[in-house]
Amino acid sequence: MMEQYHVFEMIGKGSFGRVYKGRRKFSGQVVALKFIPKVGRSAKELRSLQREIEIMRGLKHPNIVLLLDSFETQLEVVVVTEYAEGELFKILEYDGSLPESQVREIACQLVSALYYLHSHRILHRDMKPQNILLGKGGVVKLCDFGFARAMSVSTLVLTSIKGTPLYMSPELVKKKPYDHTADLWSLGCILYELHTGEPPFYTNSIFQLVQLIIKDLVKWPENMSQDCMSFLKGLLNKDPQKRLTWPGLLHHPFVADGVIVLPDEGLTSPLTITPSPDVQAMKQQKVAKKSAPRNGKGKVLHKTRDMQDKKQKNRQNKPA
Repeated sequence: MMEQYHVFEMIGKGSFGRVYKGRRKFSGQVVALKFIPKVGRSAKELRSLQREIEIMRGLKHPNIVLLLDSFETQLEVVVVTEYAEGELFKILEYDGSLPESQVREIACQLVSALYYLHSHRILHRDMKPQNILLGKGGVVKLCDFGFARAMSVSTLVLTSIKGTPLYMSPELVKKKPYDHTADLWSLGCILYELHTGEPPFYTNSIFQLVQLIIKDLVKWPENMSQDCMSFLKGLLNKDPQKRLTWPGLLHHPFVADGVIVLPDEGLTSPLTITPSPDVQAMKQQKVAKKSAPRNGKGKVLHKTRDMQDKKQKNRQNKPA
């Protein structure tokens, strides 16, 4: 498969591997090739990478980077996507902040991308400026589904912190169960940073940062319009139950006339509709159950207790 591509200069590097600019042979199509080494990765990590590729394979939206091809060589997994010119975090580095009209344009496109993901029951889980690319003509494209997760209808996710918590919601940093509204908090953080030049919560110590995200109030600048402020206040609500979410989010005056909603073909239980009172009640019960401390004892104790319970059950179920 590799023989179908010309590989040019390296354009990015991360813990996952390297990204090169390239071109598909016999066509003028410019692509990005991500080379992910297999060596040193566990079978579980490789399975999760395959799952990411499968999730991406099904996504077709103007504001989501398109997966064109993927294949394996002896040593690497190669993922080929469309090539997008610039990165949002570079603009932040060079320009500091953006005029509100541009923040609004970016907001509309990111809302479109998230609405599409959430209506397909997919959480991005790693929204940050580094994962947002700028294509031709200012088109914003969401990429890097390394932690994306397709939600089954009944799951609530318990998490461990991966990467920087700058854009993570309070429930995520507290390692509480979370849902698609965690992506909406991250969206609020990104838009706040684009407008003001810095994230809503910022300090060099991860411990302090977690405390700020959980307890601190957001400081609102005077040069922010009412519509923009009310939109960001809605997204940056520390209580996920009260956060601005679908379907109301689509009709907020800050983005109302700028969001593309693609026609959905028979989606089952999208995350973008208001759940029925029964489903909401069930979810709250699960959150309470998963959040409750178990007698204040440590994790190791739970594990040994769970193992003992299992052994006990096995003994009982064994035929005499």
